[in-house]
Amino acid sequence: MRVAIQMLTNTVLWNIQRNTERLARVQDQIGSGERIRKPSDDPFGTANVLQLDAARARIEQYRRNIDDGRSWIDASDQALASINDGIQRAREITLAAANGTLAPENRVAIASELQRILESAMGIGNTRIGGRYIFAGQKTDTPPFAGPPATPVYQGDTGPIVRVIDQGVTATINVTGDAAILPALQALAQAQAGVAANNTAAMRAALDALDTAQTTLLQAQTRIGAVASHLEEQAARLQKLDLSLARLRSEIQDVDMAEALTEYATLTTVYQASLGAGARALQPSLFDYLA
Repeated sequence: MRVAIQMLTNTVLWNIQRNTERLARVQDQIGSGERIRKPSDDPFGTANVLQLDAARARIEQYRRNIDDGRSWIDASDQALASINDGIQRAREITLAAANGTLAPENRVAIASELQRILESAMGIGNTRIGGRYIFAGQKTDTPPFAGPPATPVYQGDTGPIVRVIDQGVTATINVTGDAAILPALQALAQAQAGVAANNTAAMRAALDALDTAQTTLLQAQTRIGAVASHLEEQAARLQKLDLSLARLRSEIQDVDMAEALTEYATLTTVYQASLGAGARALQPSLFDYLA
């Protein structure tokens, strides 16, 4: 008799323990909002969640790369636009000086203004972002332009600055100063020297050089503008993809609250019933003491 009672006791306690664990699991899911709390809850689902997390981490890195590229390109575009404005102003005043009708003091004033434009353009050519020189190629720790403004020297290289913006997809986010800016500096120096020397032929040659430099600047702006558009499109595509992966992850990982609450109510009823049944089954009787 004692063996039968012991078996009954073990069975009742096992059922109560199992129902308690099931109830606790659902309570945890409701509290956390997550269906999968540990790998054993759903090994296949866990593997899918890990794959989705890895994919989203890669997307996040691509988006950071795009943001860095945008900052680089925005700074480059603003710098080139500023130099272009200076070139336009230099052309206007050099043309005025080349007409040969200015008083000497006016010509001196123009030469001084050209010098200021040249020095400003050279400073803009040494623009930095986060301590990195954006027009020095891959030599981002070296000022791209040095030397007297009258004879500017390019110290960078021609290397591209590349950002990975998707699997197998890259974008070159820089233009190098030797191609985009050095011609402008040289044209400005030529114009300043011509005006300072009151050399009409030199001034007219400088006007041609300024025109060529302006065209070069505009071409550089067009190139980085195309890259900027590409980055915008890629950023939008990655955002949509990330949202899709997030929804898919939620479908796998997150608990269906309505379903979980229904299951919780059912398990609570089962748990209470198992407690009641166990209490009735394990009530001691006279035979227990006589056995």
